[in-house]
Amino acid sequence: MQKLIKGVFLLAIVLLTLAAGAYLNQRYQNYKNFNMPAAKPPSAEQLKSVLNAKRTANDLDNKTQKQQDVFLGINTADVREDTSSVQFLNLFKPAIPFAETVPWGSSKDVEYDKNGYPTDLKGGKAGTKFLNRLPADTIEDGFYTVLYDGEGEIFYGNDARLVVHRPGKDVIEIKAGADKTLNASLFIKKTTKDNYIKKIRILPEGGICDGYPHIKVKIESDCKKGEFLSFEENHDKILFNPDYLNFMKDFQVVRFMNMSGMTRNPVEKWSTRNTLEKATWGGRAGLYSRGAPVEIMVALANQINAHPWFSMPYKADDDYVRKFGEYVKANLNPNLKAYIEYSNEVWNPIFIHHDYAIEKGLEEKLDTSKSPAGYKWYSKRSVEVFKIWEDAFGGSQQLVRVLGSWASNQNMSSQILAYKDAYKHTDAIAIGPYVSAHPKVLRKANNVDDVFKAMMNKTSKWGMKTIVSYIQKQQKVASSFGVDLIAYEGGQHLVDWDTRKVDQHPNPLLYAANRDPRMGIVYDELMREWKQAGGKLFVAFSAPRIYSWYGSWGVKEHIRQARADAPKYDSLLRYLDSNLHPEENQNTTIQNVIDAEQTELPVPYAKKPELIWNMQQSMTIPSKLSGVSASNLSAKWQSNWDTKHLYFSFSVTDNDIQKGDEIILTLDNNVANEEVQAPSKQSKSNKKTAEGDKSDAVSKSESNSESEPVPEEEKAKTFTFTPFDSLGSQTHLIRTDTGYQLNAAIPWSEVFGKSSKKHASNGTKIGVNIKIVDVDEDIKGSKSLHWADTSKALPNLVLKNTPVSQ
Repeated sequence: MQKLIKGVFLLAIVLLTLAAGAYLNQRYQNYKNFNMPAAKPPSAEQLKSVLNAKRTANDLDNKTQKQQDVFLGINTADVREDTSSVQFLNLFKPAIPFAETVPWGSSKDVEYDKNGYPTDLKGGKAGTKFLNRLPADTIEDGFYTVLYDGEGEIFYGNDARLVVHRPGKDVIEIKAGADKTLNASLFIKKTTKDNYIKKIRILPEGGICDGYPHIKVKIESDCKKGEFLSFEENHDKILFNPDYLNFMKDFQVVRFMNMSGMTRNPVEKWSTRNTLEKATWGGRAGLYSRGAPVEIMVALANQINAHPWFSMPYKADDDYVRKFGEYVKANLNPNLKAYIEYSNEVWNPIFIHHDYAIEKGLEEKLDTSKSPAGYKWYSKRSVEVFKIWEDAFGGSQQLVRVLGSWASNQNMSSQILAYKDAYKHTDAIAIGPYVSAHPKVLRKANNVDDVFKAMMNKTSKWGMKTIVSYIQKQQKVASSFGVDLIAYEGGQHLVDWDTRKVDQHPNPLLYAANRDPRMGIVYDELMREWKQAGGKLFVAFSAPRIYSWYGSWGVKEHIRQARADAPKYDSLLRYLDSNLHPEENQNTTIQNVIDAEQTELPVPYAKKPELIWNMQQSMTIPSKLSGVSASNLSAKWQSNWDTKHLYFSFSVTDNDIQKGDEIILTLDNNVANEEVQAPSKQSKSNKKTAEGDKSDAVSKSESNSESEPVPEEEKAKTFTFTPFDSLGSQTHLIRTDTGYQLNAAIPWSEVFGKSSKKHASNGTKIGVNIKIVDVDEDIKGSKSLHWADTSKALPNLVLKNTPVSQ
């Protein structure tokens, strides 16, 4: 009997193994060579050669404006396991260093090599987290390949589970749980001392098409242009997460203060800087090992063609500063300028470098009072740093030398610029214009409306009006010294530092305010006032971060969040577009699609303005595709109304936006007598596909020669929108990761006719026909047509309680 049970048990194991193999063969199209030896990681020299490679024609190059046309930048986020920017392809790089996880992750007696990998577990374990408290959609649920050198056993925890193991290579599944939050951990429980586990890489499925590093694809057939480069086989060349590049590519300047880990970092010597070989670049503030190496930062700037902004650590000696500058000069693309700054917010007493500057200033007897001594020493050290970089670059032509100041203290700006003629060695004075409200006021808020009222309160020293006055005063100082006024940071500053819990009041209200469309309007106002005051470059704070008790700093909550769901991000990109293409962006801001009669903060007249554009009550427009995938074209629409406007939102998924793409909306206010037909305007490519587009008459066929002329106010009205052209005063275009969203506010006078006495009210019926036209051109230049329309299946739009969604 025992032999029989043993035989059945062995048979079960064999069957399970075969089933697992069959499952893997079907599911892992990217793992055809799974049993082959794992690809070896690149050596440090190989990696440096990749980082130092100059740009090619296939690299991102969407920012060809002149240097003086630099308007918008972004601050990077920290390299941490809880950073929702997910900067790197290798998910292990932001992990907490093993040595920092005692006692919950690693045993205290574990020994490590110089790069942080455990060499001897001493009977214990070494563990870390590589994803922590991230929104569920930050990375895709699915299968990830774990590659490593050495021998041992790795276990996975939280939302990561092992699926298949082979020596040097695991496949794990990462999937957010019911809490909709991503957490993933890794534990080394066995390792061979002479061949310990090291060089861990955690890679997603799929790859990129050569020349398009910002677009992630699943399989080789997805690459219509460019060779397919799988992540697993090319991780030595593909350093950055494509989703991250797709976000970063639009910004003209990248401030690396956070990514470099320099805040509170006491590094002094070049020999103690962080290096490419380190196990991770994450970890606690104030440690030498934290932050991405300079090679990574320069590589990112080169790849997205953005001017880098470097902040030198507050204790860095001259040799460190010199070698840093020399590396940048030798490897930065020559068409890019390097912004250089000593430390960050030295004026701010929350940072250790504030005290350090005061200590040095008093020590050198620059002043007898603390603050002036600190200001003067900061000015002096900044100029020393500038001159070292000038030596490295052979002059200042490729540099922008920046002194940082306090937005509300123009006297400080004057002092640091004037001290020993520092302004003669400075190109810009930088401030951080933030709009907020006093924490005591925020604690009294009962709803999001109260938060916005506080931000726009004209008497608040934290509010918009006061911040604008600071900008204006700082611009006068900058002009008097002949330097530019730029913003090293800026945006909203809703935070209550006395709280310590995510759900502690008023934090949930502050998160909600950051997600509210009205926050985009606040940013519109701030950016408009910044430009009108004479401000130049504005570097927003910051790249995607999670919202928590210590602030909602990210312009997106996570790297894959759609632009339509990120009002701060959307506003910034519209600001950039309006500056790069002023002739095409007359009156195209969100101000034109809201009720402009509001005084404090303009919002739609509707009782629930948050419903106007959020697409939560949208309906799908049926698609007619000549392609094989719904990614060619799919669309949704939503309508709302108030007594002044009829609002439409169209969310279009289009994998290739080209000239000829358009939205055709036909509205008929005379539906009581006749049905609305297809729209009158016909796409050039649409002759043999759109059955309803056979005449220019909307209400009646032109073939009926006996028909009476239709009064103007009774004619159906056709509105045509495109994702390219200047949209006019009543529309707002938002480019998204998957296509675009177009919002339109149509005055009732255009629906009923200017001479009509009709007005919108409950029960009013409007005939609606919507057509989305998508003209695609393939790699060979051939054109194909896809379209979606509501045809006659769409019932009449009936106006109900304001606002209403059909």
